[in-house]
Amino acid sequence: MNKPSSSEREALLIALLTRLFTGEITEGQLLRTLRKDLLNMSQTEYATLVGVSRRTLSDIERDTGSPSLAVLNAIFKPFGLKAGLLPRNPALMKKLLAENGKPTL
Repeated sequence: MNKPSSSEREALLIALLTRLFTGEITEGQLLRTLRKDLLNMSQTEYATLVGVSRRTLSDIERDTGSPSLAVLNAIFKPFGLKAGLLPRNPALMKKLLAENGKPTL
């Protein structure tokens, strides 16, 4: 499998984050797709890269367990992402995304 170009990586990341923010996919599904489609890595390879056990990575991808913020930040760091605060209500998130694509402070 060929690795996607920089622009393809960015487009995939934006599409997946939009799906995450609108509640279409979970954080675990996001991570699994990014790991497989962008890096073409096995769970074992990726777990070693980010410094967590394969079991921890598997649990996160299956949306089970309760990873700490430090673990979440470690597993999403290779994709330029970090854990943050988002509205739990999908309707509010859609409204935020619709208003210029980003909330204002």
